[in-house]
Amino acid sequence: MNKPDYDVIVVGGGPSGLSAAWELRERNLLVLEKTHRCGGRLYSMTRGDYWLNLGGHLFPPPGSHMRNILHSIGLDIIAIPGNKFAICWGGKVYKPKAVSMLPFSMKMSLTERFALARLGLRIMKAVKGWQKEMLPVYGESNQRRRARVARFMSDRSFRDFMGPLPKRLLDLFQSASRRAAAEAEDQHAGVGVSLFGAVWAGKGDSMALNLNGGSGRFGERMMELLGDRVRYNTTVKSVTKTVDMVTVVYETDGIEKSVTASQVVVAVPAYQAAELVKDIPEDVRNVLKSVQYGPFPTMGIITDEPGPMPYDDIYAITTPDASFDMFFNHANPLRTGPRKPGGSLMVYSGGAPAREMLKLTDEQIRDTYLADVYKMYPELKGHVKETIVQRWVPGNTYRPAGFNFEPMLSYCERDDVDIHFAGDYFAEIGNMEIATGTGHEAAKRARARLMAKQQDAVQLHVVGASDAANLAAGRQ
Repeated sequence: MNKPDYDVIVVGGGPSGLSAAWELRERNLLVLEKTHRCGGRLYSMTRGDYWLNLGGHLFPPPGSHMRNILHSIGLDIIAIPGNKFAICWGGKVYKPKAVSMLPFSMKMSLTERFALARLGLRIMKAVKGWQKEMLPVYGESNQRRRARVARFMSDRSFRDFMGPLPKRLLDLFQSASRRAAAEAEDQHAGVGVSLFGAVWAGKGDSMALNLNGGSGRFGERMMELLGDRVRYNTTVKSVTKTVDMVTVVYETDGIEKSVTASQVVVAVPAYQAAELVKDIPEDVRNVLKSVQYGPFPTMGIITDEPGPMPYDDIYAITTPDASFDMFFNHANPLRTGPRKPGGSLMVYSGGAPAREMLKLTDEQIRDTYLADVYKMYPELKGHVKETIVQRWVPGNTYRPAGFNFEPMLSYCERDDVDIHFAGDYFAEIGNMEIATGTGHEAAKRARARLMAKQQDAVQLHVVGASDAANLAAGRQ
């Protein structure tokens, strides 16, 4: 048998690929990354006392795969003390201390107030059902638990679940649901409920943490630790099973190369994986092709205000009347002591408005976003020091109603495959914990196959040596 160039090749240096690579770091490993950096949509830039966030930023609690990795690589999590369900409504920012107070604190008609209270109660009840569904079942694998949660309320769209609403309320909930980078009618009801569950979970909020120094520190630290085992600016052309190993063809600096590995972990967006991997069952390929993504733009903002601002005690604001859907104050976790000058903000669009926004130039996006930022907080005029527009294409993944992921689950449960898949598309909506969890699981499957192949090789060697000894004895 020929010896492959590597034990494992990981295709993709986002959270999924990095999780797999870290799990297999003691092996002969190669990571192939298309861009100049690792971390995927976990992307930030340091700016003095602050950091400019351009992508994912809410980190999971202790016990999660991501937290375990962060602990092992020496990165710290910080709590978010600010309000996470503030709403800009009719030109005013409302920041009640409890979600249940929204219908009573916001200025609206009696019809709107009644409709908001009714839908809020329905969502809170559904959130409790989602939280119950999230609980592990004895003997159930993480993959099966994830699939079970993804089926929660998956038979209808979130728009159907909401039912008839006054226009202003519909705009509000559409804006909130675009955190999935999709319209309410395009995502299944469980997706929308899980989005609210992450924010409306009360004191047990499962996503109320930031990474100290910015989310990009995850990729930066991994780049330091993995070193030259990562090749950047590399485009993978194909992943093909060839007898007893897997061949990966890639291109760097215009030069095409081919390498082999015993195992390959494919941790890229689903539709890209469908094109790259040549030897998978057609039902699995069809699943990969059917995964939905919502592209979206973000804009990070660094400010230089000398003192307190009216949003200092707020982390997130839903903004149905603006060109963006959410406004984030990424300096909020640092507001627990004496307030330093300056700050860091972020805005983004999702769903249909995002697709329209992405047709504009970066300068046009900047000017459009800033105009609405100034409407919300005129105090910021003259204090915007830097802006960066980031385009996320393909963006976030989400499940439409009736999506069937079973063929991929069945494939992952096989013990005879050498090409393994990982990504945030394994759940109803993508996030960093799903990404790192599936990367960890793919790595475990790859390790099991490596050990099985090594055992087979040892047995073949023993049998071969025995046959040779018997042959020699016969000749004597």
